[in-house]
Amino acid sequence: MSVVLANNAETTLAAAINSIVTSMTVADASTFPVLGSGEYFYCTVQSTSGTYEIVKVTAISGNTFTIVRGQESTIAVSFSIGA
Repeated sequence: MSVVLANNAETTLAAAINSIVTSMTVADASTFPVLGSGEYFYCTVQSTSGTYEIVKVTAISGNTFTIVRGQESTIAVSFSIGA
């Protein structure tokens, strides 16, 4: 597997997520990397209060990211729509 990078890609969550889901839907995925077989990127999800979690994005389908939660010593938490 190889990491893919994109600077300054950002969007908001189109739907809330809880701490156990393995996918998240964003408002606009167009600024994020296109992933090929075996590729991934890291993404930081941050709430308006400053709580954050780093996730590993392993696939994108439209505006839905398949994710591995709690990366780089962060903890999987719930996030509201708009985070």
